[in-house]
Amino acid sequence: MSAQERALSGLGGTRGVGSPPDLRVQAETLLQALLQTEAIEARAVYRPGEVCRLLRISPTTLRQFCERAEHPAVKNPDPRALESFLVGCHHRITHAALVDWLVRNQTFQRER
Repeated sequence: MSAQERALSGLGGTRGVGSPPDLRVQAETLLQALLQTEAIEARAVYRPGEVCRLLRISPTTLRQFCERAEHPAVKNPDPRALESFLVGCHHRITHAALVDWLVRNQTFQRER
């Protein structure tokens, strides 16, 4: 399996293993592989269409993820929340927010 195929397969197998910095490095590697696959240049801020292509989700799902992001003071925010900011009425998502989302959604343990 090539490095790109491993990156595209996600962070599977890393749950509960390693420290958070390791997960961040893996998430960053995954995001770089996704950017390369989708022929999107790496930059500080992405448009919704680009994020939909990267995460392979619909615009409606992306909008729901962005709406789930709550005020930082919330004790247990929804792990699916994707932090964004608005330009007019259009969401913009930062590179750091995508990495955080990938880390959080690969290590999230469902409550029983």
